Order: sequence, then C-alpha cells, then structure tokens
Amino acid sequence: MKTVVLLGIIIGVSIWVAPVRAESIPLKPGEYQITAVTETSNGEAGKPDTRTRCMKDEHLANPDAVFNYYVMNGFKPKPSNKVTNLSIHGGKVSYDIEGPHAMTRVEGTVSSTTFSVVRKAMPTSGTGLLVTMKVDGKRTGDCTSK
Repeated sequence: MKTVVLLGIIIGVSIWVAPVRAESIPLKPGEYQITAVTETSNGEAGKPDTRTRCMKDEHLANPDAVFNYYVMNGFKPKPSNKVTNLSIHGGKVSYDIEGPHAMTRVEGTVSSTTFSVVRKAMPTSGTGLLVTMKVDGKRTGDCTSK
C-alpha cells in the first residue's frame, strides 16, 4: 500500500509541470492512440493503458503536454515545476522536469506521426522508488469535431 501511495505522489508531482514555450514538437496535430505502461524499481508493473487523444497545435508547443500520459486524466501543470534541458532534433526528444518532490528525465523518439518516450521519476529526497513510464503514441487521423 505504501508503494502505491508513493508511486502516486511521484507520478502526480512529476506531471504537474509548467508549460514550456520552446521548440515545437514535430508531430502533426490530430487524433492519437496513446499507450502507457508504468513500472517501479521494486518490480511492480502496471498493465498497459491505451486511450485516444486529440492533440492540437497548442499542445505541441509544450513537450510535457504531449509526452505525459497523465495530462489525459485532467492534471494541470504545477507552476513550481520546471522543464529544463529541452532538446528536440534529429528525431529525438529529451528534457528534465525539476520538482520539489521528484526529478524526472524524459527521453525518446518523435516523428511527424509517432512518438515513444521513457519517463524516469526519482524522488528528490534520494529515498524511494524509481518510477518508469513508457509512453507510445501513433496518429490515427484527424480530430473529430465536437
């Protein structure tokens, strides 16, 4: 139970990140099928979770609004967190998220219609579990109007 609570805290903190207005992500706006799988350093692993999401131009201006699976659950960026070391070039993306409770490293690949990243969150206290989340996305078409 403690592991699940700690896992939730680390993931929650690592996803509340202030928007970044740096390089745009080369993905084409549209509907994406996104799958995420989470594992912890103690061997616990979740089942793959797949959802669809409409990604618009404004999402593509913020890497953590794209490569963060929990944005789909309604989480909002936390102003105290900071995205640093952003690099998007040659089909690769990487950045760090510095927060008061966790440091998260995000690395992966991106094309115009697909992406695959690994998010590794480590508590800043130095004790606790390393949480790894693999997030894959594939464009399936244009967004449906609502």
